Amino acid sequence: MSEHLSVPELAAQIGADPKRVREWMRTQGWRHPTEAGQPWALTGEQVAVLAARFSRNPAGAIAMEPSVTPETNDLDDVAEEDETPLAHLTVGELLDTYTDVLAELRTRHLVRTNNAPIGDLAEFCAAMVYDGLLAPNSEKSYDLAAADGRKVQVKVRLVRPGMASGAVFSPIRSFDFDLCAFLVIDNEVGQVIAAREWTPEEVREHGSFKQHTNGTVVTVSQLRSSKARGVDRTADFNTAWQELLSQTR
Repeated sequence: MSEHLSVPELAAQIGADPKRVREWMRTQGWRHPTEAGQPWALTGEQVAVLAARFSRNPAGAIAMEPSVTPETNDLDDVAEEDETPLAHLTVGELLDTYTDVLAELRTRHLVRTNNAPIGDLAEFCAAMVYDGLLAPNSEKSYDLAAADGRKVQVKVRLVRPGMASGAVFSPIRSFDFDLCAFLVIDNEVGQVIAAREWTPEEVREHGSFKQHTNGTVVTVSQLRSSKARGVDRTADFNTAWQELLSQTR
């Protein structure tokens, strides 16, 4: 192989899907978001890493580390239908489990902070939709650069039964982005039930400025209304979300 290859050239040689290769490369921090939209020029070292990870074996399957399927507990004897294995854990054990989950998600390069993972996962999902590159954590105005160069801010809100109708997304305090992708995820069914793109002008016009947070907020109902504004990307985001949820190490 030559020292510098494009992703399509490498993918053709090793029998891999170039889109999946690019998705994985975005998690590795191999280039800065300002380079989004420019062709990848792979070094010899990067080619070797990608070939080892994505090359097909003689049987034609992608060579991946074997996954371990955990044994499932027999829950037939659980007294209450809504009881889960977590119901028997103490608060301390729950916190330990939460920490372990975050650590594993970071190991898989799906979250980048120790915050609640939904925000990081939503950003990763958006990177899949826009074929983009995640911005550094220090960047406050946008979360990723799309393949076409647009700067994208991502806002996500989980909805649960009984949630107040006036639930809002986290405040927007900077408008140095080209579009804001709002995602509404149903926590029970694990699906993106609404996803829309708003321009900075739409956020300013239809959002509400809150003095106590010094930011502009948009409500979940504005995204789910039959008269919701913006570009509807629900199908695209839900497809990417389902793919993301099914990923293993």
